[in-house]
Amino acid sequence: MNNKITRIVLTGGPCAGKTSALELIVDHFTNKGYKVFTIPEMPTLFTQSGMNYLTKNKDFFYEGEKATLEMQLAFEDRFTLMAKTLDRPCLIVCDRGTMDISAYMTEDMWNHLMELAGTTSESLRRRYDAVLHLTTTACGSEEFYTTSTNAQRYEQANEEGMRIARELDRKVYEAWTGHQYLKVIDNQEYFSQKAQKVVEEIETLLAK
Repeated sequence: MNNKITRIVLTGGPCAGKTSALELIVDHFTNKGYKVFTIPEMPTLFTQSGMNYLTKNKDFFYEGEKATLEMQLAFEDRFTLMAKTLDRPCLIVCDRGTMDISAYMTEDMWNHLMELAGTTSESLRRRYDAVLHLTTTACGSEEFYTTSTNAQRYEQANEEGMRIARELDRKVYEAWTGHQYLKVIDNQEYFSQKAQKVVEEIETLLAK
């Protein structure tokens, strides 16, 4: 098959609207004839399965993060192989990508995981055609900040929780800095406008 496969990451701080934007992406581009694959947020899957990213057990944390990265890579690679069997253009949209994982650990641990995986941060960024960073609502739209959209979220819906969310937003952005197509989607008056900007950015990318 000679179909075009485009891999996109939706990233950003907590309560940025990634999941809701993903729903619009699937609907919009499916209607335009694309086959849309979605890669779920891997840390959420692990947390639901018993992982605790706040653990004090360093070995447990390390094995959990190593497994998170391995499964992220496996999901992306397997869905890419599936997409190659189709005769129409495909989108593979990741609810967070490999570099998001690096924002939650020390640089030394991340470098060690890269060595084990036989890769580099630069190579991981190049896996994706675009990275769309949705700014957390804790930055300028605090009245919309909530934890109700993700039961696994550790940050609370209070001042301290929003401070943590802003810090994570910054770290995640820095992790992706250097990608050739990194776009920031800021908060809007209405979330529907923010989600629409995500779709517009993807449309721009696909038109290149």
